[in-house]
Amino acid sequence: MHPLDRGGTHLDIPYSYLAVRLYGSGKPFDFTSISRYSFLSLEVPMNASAVLWPTLLGLLFLAAGTITYRRDFHAASSHEAFGLVMLGPTFVAAALAAFAGEHFTAAPSLAQLVPKWMPARLFVAYFVGVAHLAAASSFVARRYIRWSSLCLAVMFGLFVLLMDLPSAVTHPAVRIAWSLAARQAAFALGALALFVTETRGSRPQSAKTMTAIIRISTACVLTFYGIEHFIRPDFSPGVPGSTPTASWVPLPLAIAYVTGVLLIAFGIAMFSEKYAAAGAARAGLLMTVLTGMLYVPQFFLAADAAAHVTAINFIFDTLLFAGMMFVISTAISEATTRPIAASRIPIQPGALAQDRAAQRV
Repeated sequence: MHPLDRGGTHLDIPYSYLAVRLYGSGKPFDFTSISRYSFLSLEVPMNASAVLWPTLLGLLFLAAGTITYRRDFHAASSHEAFGLVMLGPTFVAAALAAFAGEHFTAAPSLAQLVPKWMPARLFVAYFVGVAHLAAASSFVARRYIRWSSLCLAVMFGLFVLLMDLPSAVTHPAVRIAWSLAARQAAFALGALALFVTETRGSRPQSAKTMTAIIRISTACVLTFYGIEHFIRPDFSPGVPGSTPTASWVPLPLAIAYVTGVLLIAFGIAMFSEKYAAAGAARAGLLMTVLTGMLYVPQFFLAADAAAHVTAINFIFDTLLFAGMMFVISTAISEATTRPIAASRIPIQPGALAQDRAAQRV
């Protein structure tokens, strides 16, 4: 059995994207000594700025997005997930902004984990942070969303294709490698769903096809994540990782099993077009509840800067997944209920003349 699956040595990297870059960095993948790649051993500055800027940016964009989407929230025709579905882009923006803050405060260390074959590795670390912040600003301002969502989907897709998937294929027995690949794939699917929602009016048929692909793929991710909770129930629930559940959490195994059952149920529901929107929305609600009940308190219970950074990443990683599920739910709902624009409806030959004749009668 692999050391990670025995629980003897776990991946001590609080920022999920660090693990992504680690797998693609070209370094020997020695799990028995993987702790040397952790945040502290990479000499990431664990000072006030490492906590301040991600937290400040995340909260600022969360508040701004709540304001700009408040009318959508109040006017929501569906009460699924208590209307939080309409705040999906806000949750995504808040998480991206927080991760941008981490890129800006720890760029030299993050650059060490950029694949060696890429030039200007420090520039890449800063560029990803700028890209996160630009996408977050676009979502909150509700401007150029079709372009920012498409670029975000491409970025997460590149993470999967260039780093996560090759690492998972190279180390097929390593559970966390597949979990990270599924995570980044889900983020790419969510960003693509937002793009589909923004462009549905001009490309209704292609939007319908893309929505079906997103629905089936997301269903697979949720089902896989649910099974993960039964394989390692001692790890923090929600988005699977390799960090044990905090000691202060009551009934940790029960929470993990319930989360696993719900994720599997939501995943199965998403295979059906009829129940897919509700399944995605409830998966997003589950992740939102876990964020508020487990990971926000973890931030306030943190004893030092390193623990605060770990909590920040749990909060915004889970919130990002929740936001993506809400965005996917919206895309699926619109695909099944939104009528095709009148200009796109084919008119039968002679129908217009018959209608005019009827009007004259």
